[in-house]
Amino acid sequence: MATKKILEWTRFYSQPSLTSMQRLAEEGKDIPEMKLLFGHYIPEDCLIHFPSPRGVGKSWFCMQLCIAIAAQWDSFLGETVDLHGNTLYINNELSERVVRRRASRLLSNAPQPVKDGYNAMVYTTRSGLLDDMANLIQIIKDIRPVLVVIDNLRMAFRDVDTNSNKDITGLMLILLAICQSHKTSVVVTDHFKKHAPSLISESDLQAGSGVKTDLSDGDFFLRHSYQDRSLRILKRGKSRHFEEAGQPKLLRLNPHSLWFELKEEQVNESEHIGIRQIKDKEEQKDIALALRNSGKSFEEIARILNKGKSTVHRWLSATGHSGNSG
Repeated sequence: MATKKILEWTRFYSQPSLTSMQRLAEEGKDIPEMKLLFGHYIPEDCLIHFPSPRGVGKSWFCMQLCIAIAAQWDSFLGETVDLHGNTLYINNELSERVVRRRASRLLSNAPQPVKDGYNAMVYTTRSGLLDDMANLIQIIKDIRPVLVVIDNLRMAFRDVDTNSNKDITGLMLILLAICQSHKTSVVVTDHFKKHAPSLISESDLQAGSGVKTDLSDGDFFLRHSYQDRSLRILKRGKSRHFEEAGQPKLLRLNPHSLWFELKEEQVNESEHIGIRQIKDKEEQKDIALALRNSGKSFEEIARILNKGKSTVHRWLSATGHSGNSG
């Protein structure tokens, strides 16, 4: 049934085109630079995948982001916000009572003035979004949000097999079409795989089909720091529109206001997720191999594991994965 509904909505939004490269280039001359909803993490009219471990505060983060954009703040957590407007937070997990409490807490402790003019809207539903898609599309047409957050993918599309490349491909194409047709960015929260607490944040740590990463315009991650329960790592992953991300940010969740605060712009992720605390040599070698297979250089692996470059090279040479010395 879910596959049938996906196909129906994919056909509804399917608008193929055939255009010459010359014409595309001519039309591209007048396209302005992309506006930013949250720096290079979330540009306008894009589909962004936001996988992170459970219990890290994804919902709090997304509610804050919706408030910041609608409140016309110039920046949030050190990232530029130069596109403002209505926002839509789609809640498929929390009760309305919990959302009311959270909204009250956040708005009464907002770190900047909340300007009038735009609204951060919340749509709470227990229906699967495929069943509710017509209603959702009408809501988007009515309030014209610049950002739609779907929290979270598994609850919103619980009839969809998230391990099926076919189902996820159709679903992601629907969400991409919504971005393009309604001039909005869509952020979909998701989960990490189990047993990945000591691995460097990469797109392939997401749970389920990797097609989500393939078809999204970008992704980013929020993770706990083992150093302090209030600290979080915020890291940008892939992006179709911007250069490769640098080091992640270090955030702090203020226990009184429950707003995230920027503590440090660039930190070494390995110092916060516990990789350096792993003492077993064979486990260290396994991590080194996984990092090498993901494209990390020997220098990067050595820095992450706090080992010498020659040690890393020796480990990987023994497995036949040394490659060049880069």
